Amino acid sequence: MVQMQHTSTWSFVNMRERINSHELNPVDNVVILLILLSAVVVGLETNHDLVTSYPTLFHAIDLFFIIAFGSEIVIKMSMLAPKPWKYFADGWHVFDALVFALTLIPYIVSSDPHAAEAAIALRSLRLVRSFRALRVMRLMSALPGMRVVIETLVRSIPQLSIVALLLGCLTYTYAVIGYQLFHRNDPKHFTNLGTSCLTMFGCALGEFNDVMRIQLEGSAADEEFHASLVETFGAGSVTSEAFPFLAPLFFLTFVMIAGLTILNFFVGTILTELDNVRGEMRNEQLASATTKIDMIVVEEEEQTAELAEILAELRKIKARLPKSEL
Repeated sequence: MVQMQHTSTWSFVNMRERINSHELNPVDNVVILLILLSAVVVGLETNHDLVTSYPTLFHAIDLFFIIAFGSEIVIKMSMLAPKPWKYFADGWHVFDALVFALTLIPYIVSSDPHAAEAAIALRSLRLVRSFRALRVMRLMSALPGMRVVIETLVRSIPQLSIVALLLGCLTYTYAVIGYQLFHRNDPKHFTNLGTSCLTMFGCALGEFNDVMRIQLEGSAADEEFHASLVETFGAGSVTSEAFPFLAPLFFLTFVMIAGLTILNFFVGTILTELDNVRGEMRNEQLASATTKIDMIVVEEEEQTAELAEILAELRKIKARLPKSEL
């Protein structure tokens, strides 16, 4: 009986440690299944006829998911007793609680047609109902692999912002030059500075061949395209002009610098940070395992010392007994 009670206590303690350390456990496994089922239901809700035919069923299913995810939060807070507020000290737990709070908004926003500002309320209700799709985002906190990726992206932001600033300066410079060179030949892609920036950003991602060909051959090379330019911007704003030397030099240098060099910095930065995050996680797991081993060793040593004391007491008792009783 004592052994069974000890095993049960050990299992509860082990479960508590696994939940608090974000290790995979039965609670998180059930939550992952519920998230996937919720994603399926959200997808089914995009079928208006289906929702209209079974409104009560979908309402009941949504309440079930709200109760289930709310229960998950309560369970995890209870695992931190006697200090359940420590639940919000973990960023992933805050994320889970925020998603759960957003899914409650459809039940807070009034859709009563007789209420004040009913039209605004109804539009808001349609908007906040889409928050239920955020339940799928819970997979980021439920799956350890996704947590690693998200943490890597978040920690890469400071370095990526510098690379993004460099890319922005380069794009802006080329957009100004592109406008000055090509805005009369191709006002569609170089109408103003904003359009030119969007065009150059698309070129950085590899979509430059068609734009470069227009500047290389002149817009009149494609009669249909040239006619659409004249119709949209007026004949006085369009002058077909070919740039056989400047166009390849302009676009290829931009793609080489922005597309093949700077964007590779993004990949390299993220991969470097990913290795750092994985290394830190391995160190944390090693430290946790070492701590558990040390605790086991200490417990075994304490038990061994207790057994030694008991054995010594038994020997003393045996020594006091009359030899005739032995």
